[in-house]
Amino acid sequence: MHTRLLLAAALAALALPAAATAQAVQARDSSYTRGDRTIYHQHAPSETEWGYAQAIVVGNTIYVSGTVSGGRTMEEEITNIYRRIERTLRVNGFTMQDVVKETAYAKDIEALAAANPARLRAYAGHTPAATWVQITRLLAEGATVEIEVTAVRAPRP
Repeated sequence: MHTRLLLAAALAALALPAAATAQAVQARDSSYTRGDRTIYHQHAPSETEWGYAQAIVVGNTIYVSGTVSGGRTMEEEITNIYRRIERTLRVNGFTMQDVVKETAYAKDIEALAAANPARLRAYAGHTPAATWVQITRLLAEGATVEIEVTAVRAPRP
């Protein structure tokens, strides 16, 4: 069992300034291998309550669960979400440039579209396939958007 210790509280419910986020993001992250899969947990309360992993790596592909975060505006919320996604990708050997598919679920599709500059900054010129869906509610109380991604990296020699 491979364990990484970083210090992070449940960002799913918090909207922290960037400096505070960098410090608070370190928590009891862990990953372990089961057969051909690496299962990655950030140990957010929702992972335990709802029984899911933050991400699963199979071969050269990572599947990142729907990710939420807090924020005063949709753009801030999206920026925080992409920071969490980037962190999940990075600790598992992937980058935002490896993302091939993104799905965003938003309570207000116009607000999501208006906040697209935050998305463009996160991908820095990379353009994955994407689907945006308006929904009436998300499982995470208070969340207005949830984003999941799939990334594929080049095979390692």
